[in-house]
Amino acid sequence: MRCDSCYRSGPAAYAQFQHNVGMLFARREYSTAGDFCRECLGRSFWHHTLHNVTLGWWGYISFVMTWVFLVSNIHHYVRARRELGRVRVQAPVPPASGLEAEQRLAPFEHNVRMRLQEGEAPALVARDLARLHAVSEDAAAQFVASLQREAA
Repeated sequence: MRCDSCYRSGPAAYAQFQHNVGMLFARREYSTAGDFCRECLGRSFWHHTLHNVTLGWWGYISFVMTWVFLVSNIHHYVRARRELGRVRVQAPVPPASGLEAEQRLAPFEHNVRMRLQEGEAPALVARDLARLHAVSEDAAAQFVASLQREAA
């Protein structure tokens, strides 16, 4: 699976977090939902929890909703952490290079061409490809360079 927050491939679990901002006679709700890796799960949980604890109490309805959101967030966090604990973390796979890297990147040729046409730096495109598709940065740079040569 892929984390919806950082887009890294790896173990991810679904969670939904909410926080409330009380404004005496009004209130506002914010939420985040998706599949999160362990790091993003903790970051999102603490973001919403701290907002609930500091900004959630200011109003009659907000006082009650803050408790509801805190309990709900803790429930989602514990459930997702349990799910992530059951998932075996696989040994890191070395980044692909050569023919294997070309095969992994070939479906994204159109996206790369569009990013280059929009004026994005080839080094940034290559770095994103390498990070998202588990290929070496050299292989991604060669792929981007070959598409640039074809376009010229």
